[in-house]
Amino acid sequence: MFPSYVVHPQNCRFEGQDPNEKILLLLRAHPITNFIWIIPVVSLIIFPFFIPPVLTLLNFNISQFPVEYRLIFLIINYLLAAVIAFEGFLHWYFNVFIVTDKNIIDIDFHSLLFKNIDVAPLRNVEDTSSSMGGLLQSIFNYGNVFIQTAGASRNIDFHSVPRPHHVADFILDEVHKLYGS
Repeated sequence: MFPSYVVHPQNCRFEGQDPNEKILLLLRAHPITNFIWIIPVVSLIIFPFFIPPVLTLLNFNISQFPVEYRLIFLIINYLLAAVIAFEGFLHWYFNVFIVTDKNIIDIDFHSLLFKNIDVAPLRNVEDTSSSMGGLLQSIFNYGNVFIQTAGASRNIDFHSVPRPHHVADFILDEVHKLYGS
């Protein structure tokens, strides 16, 4: 449905793409990284169900609060859960790493009002490296890819992408194809 590793994606374009530029690889952070915002959202959703039993254990009668206050609490609680879920999903979905036959693009989505796009020509790539550290990254096969570029271009980092060793190798293979070696 929302893949995080797509080779030769169809019907996919990005801002600033040249007419003859082909997307070779589309990456997002591994879906397991979404648990950073999913766990608080689920906690907020089930939190109101635990309040009455806890207050009963503390010999506090919840019926002392007016119904309107309890309703306002529930509305605020579920709105907060919805906002966290919406923002978390947008952050995951729109933070995209793209490898084309000409460029490497890192699109960092910070909020609805701000995004940062780093582009490095494929011909400027000097070296790539990848790293995986920790139990979760080893189990789910995700990590970081670091792309070193020549000249004034900034180095590009792909964070928490699936199959990082394969991605680093894929990028170097494309650079070698560009230079015919």
